[in-house]
Amino acid sequence: MPLQISPLRKPFYVQWLWLGLILITLGIVIVFNLYVEHERAAIREHNRLLVQARVIAENTEYQLKSANLALENVRDNLAHWRDGAELQRVMRHLKAASIIPGIRTMNIVDKEGTITASTRAELIGMNIGSRDYFQAVKRHPSADMLYVSPPFETIHGFYVINIIRMIADEQGEFNGMVSATLDPEYFKTLMMSVLYASNMWVALAHSDGLVFLIMPERENMQGMSLRHPDSFFTQHQSSGEREKIFTGIVYATKEHGMAALRTIYPTDLKMDKSLLITVNRDFDSIFEPWRQNVLIQGILFGIIVLTSTIGLFFYQKRQRKFEKEERKIRALVNQFSLALDRIPTYIFMKDQQRRYIYGNRSTLELFKCSAEELTGSSDARFFPPETVARLQESDTRVLIHGEDTAEKVICKSQDGGPRIYWEIKTPIYENNMPTNICGLCGISMDITELELLKEKLEQQARQDYLTGLFNRRFFMEQGHAELIRAQRYHHPLSLLMLDIDNFKKINDKHGHQSGDTVLKRLADVMRKVLRTVDIIGRMGGEEFAILMPETDLKRAAEVAERLREEVACSEVTLETGMALYFKVSIGVASIKDKDTDLNALLNQADKALYQAKESGRNRVCIA
Repeated sequence: MPLQISPLRKPFYVQWLWLGLILITLGIVIVFNLYVEHERAAIREHNRLLVQARVIAENTEYQLKSANLALENVRDNLAHWRDGAELQRVMRHLKAASIIPGIRTMNIVDKEGTITASTRAELIGMNIGSRDYFQAVKRHPSADMLYVSPPFETIHGFYVINIIRMIADEQGEFNGMVSATLDPEYFKTLMMSVLYASNMWVALAHSDGLVFLIMPERENMQGMSLRHPDSFFTQHQSSGEREKIFTGIVYATKEHGMAALRTIYPTDLKMDKSLLITVNRDFDSIFEPWRQNVLIQGILFGIIVLTSTIGLFFYQKRQRKFEKEERKIRALVNQFSLALDRIPTYIFMKDQQRRYIYGNRSTLELFKCSAEELTGSSDARFFPPETVARLQESDTRVLIHGEDTAEKVICKSQDGGPRIYWEIKTPIYENNMPTNICGLCGISMDITELELLKEKLEQQARQDYLTGLFNRRFFMEQGHAELIRAQRYHHPLSLLMLDIDNFKKINDKHGHQSGDTVLKRLADVMRKVLRTVDIIGRMGGEEFAILMPETDLKRAAEVAERLREEVACSEVTLETGMALYFKVSIGVASIKDKDTDLNALLNQADKALYQAKESGRNRVCIA
């Protein structure tokens, strides 16, 4: 008699059908999500590379504009040459113009190709008439054109690019040129500054196809020609677009990469040739995180398929053997445990003797032990004595008194810094009897970053961001409290209003950054001269207020005069190296009766300050 395979009952068949549909749907969702993530990674890298290319291009365009202005300035001053003294003055002007970042050398060349003036004395008298860049200007003369030479190797073995302005005679014909040599070291630093990964490189090339620089440096790359039908350089120039992204094999390096190319051609400059920047990153490294994600999701999907299939099989088997309830509970427990392991919170359980009997994955990772090592361990194994005492106290409240606790726990981390946890504990009852406590369950969350952020925000709410002094709002709060205290106990209290003299001129002449430096220097002087009990606040702009408890008007005036003298002697060194001195005017006021409020006191001191300003500044006036 042949074997007969009894068909699955309809409910079991439907379960397998649903499982298959869910797994197929899940697989489609995962594949679609991976596809979207791949596209996002590509777009994200496109944007990053383009941004880096724009940074270099915009900086280079700025340098070209600056160098062009310097060349035009030198060329326009050539008409004033009359004698040796004038020549020396123009030579000094030439050297001053070459100070612009990115310029290595500046030369003046006559129509025969002889260098008549140079920032490098050893070049004066040298004839460069046979050089290609000289001949290019001579063959196609234009007084309005900025000529950009192809890269060429110097006698010192490194490549440079010259930018040139033609000198015309009275008839507008070629009469020489003024040239500036771009400094490779400046552009190397600029190019290295945009590299955000170790597998990147940046190249700067001439529109003729010759490589000027590549960073990090590679052998035999400088001077290499990129004019090849398969090169990104040729494809970019053929596209006519200003910037473009390419993916594939890089012609110059034979590497598989993603490259952003951008043409450098300032719109307000007339240049005979342009430059081109390339920012490239290794293609495989761009999608390495994505491939790892594919592997992880693939493994998880396989685990899900295997787990769900096996789970359904055993579920049906339990149905056949009338063990549905027991196995269902076990499955729920397993799923709950897996869910707890995925929660990024420390979840644990202890018995009546305060020994650990369970910890989720986060807890095990925190304690750096296995589940077997955790079981039976006490807090003394993982925490310092002071923290153990605190934990045992809260455990006692839960295990003995049946309380639910929620509190902060502070302990030292392995690096010695404090870590702050928010810990919640609740009792576990045996047989659902509220009087029979068999253990506790705890949840602990690391809130260190949240507490630090809270502290930082509180500090920002009361401090002036520039000087570190109290801001106006917090000064007024502290001032009101101090005024009430002084009036209640009949103690003296004085207020200084201080303003920097001619601060607007400092900003206009030296720039706002120098003005900020002056404000910070003044804050430092006030901290040095005044007491720690004095309340210093920045009221706005260059105006400051100082509240001086336990200080009468005479003593406050003396302190104000000492502060004024200390400020007058203070020196601020600007970025240019120049020393800057500044002065202040100060108004002094003191409470005279118990009805005086803070605003009135501020008005009195402000009037005295105004009097000091009107009296010639750099002085102290008393209200």
